[in-house]
Amino acid sequence: MHEFSAACSIVDTALEAARNNNATKVTVVNIELGQFTFIIPEQLAFNFEIASKNTILEGADLRIKNVKGRLACKDCSFEGDSEVDRDLPPQLAIFAPMKCPKCGSSSTRITGGKDFIITNIEAEIAESSA
Repeated sequence: MHEFSAACSIVDTALEAARNNNATKVTVVNIELGQFTFIIPEQLAFNFEIASKNTILEGADLRIKNVKGRLACKDCSFEGDSEVDRDLPPQLAIFAPMKCPKCGSSSTRITGGKDFIITNIEAEIAESSA
């Protein structure tokens, strides 16, 4: 359900931008999706398809750029990209990338990868008859 809510948010935002710019058809929506949003890109794309039905976004290409999560470790002062814990089954590892890749501590703070941003929208614009 998390992905459907995110997809509806994308559609609402893109529709508003399209209206404000006299767009007749949205062809592409580009987003950046942070690892720590825990949104599954395939499910987001599927839900975007459903949420955009019967709108000027129907059939638009949702292009997702995944953004790696970043951590700061309180124990060893590591700051950098998070890594998947290879000791966990893949189904769980994607939801638990919070351990420090340097020392293995769980005493970390998220410093990046929490964002979910529409970077741009490509659309067809109505020609003005001036």
